[in-house]
Amino acid sequence: MQHAQEDRADSLAAKLNCLFERAEGPDGSPPSNRQVAASINAAAGEQVISHSYISLLRNGHRDNPTFRQLEVLADYFGVSPAFFFDHDEIAAQVAEGLRFLTSLHTGDVSAPSPRAGGLTAELLDHVNEVMGQIERSRQPASVPPAAEPPVPF
Repeated sequence: MQHAQEDRADSLAAKLNCLFERAEGPDGSPPSNRQVAASINAAAGEQVISHSYISLLRNGHRDNPTFRQLEVLADYFGVSPAFFFDHDEIAAQVAEGLRFLTSLHTGDVSAPSPRAGGLTAELLDHVNEVMGQIERSRQPASVPPAAEPPVPF
């Protein structure tokens, strides 16, 4: 029985399987999950992903790898990590990033959406404070009024 996720052409499983089918292992055939995991982990110098987890991703039983895992998979296959994301999701993230940058520019960072990177209220207060300092530094320094000469009696 196939997992419902695997049936979608734009699913993570379908994208991974497409990459595997187009890649060549040492013997000229598509690499195995074990070969890919071993190569990735050797390049990283640590255990980043296992062959069994790659198998779960490819058969649609898992569909939420870490960004680092997507990054190393993308690097192995020579594609951008964006390849694995739904284009609507990317567009939404870019739009949210632009809204956040605009709010930084205007100095109103009081209420970002949760997608703004998990900023805490404490961090937002600090960002607002720094933005206020930057804004004040852009304003011309006020010149104190010239002292009036004393009035003789």
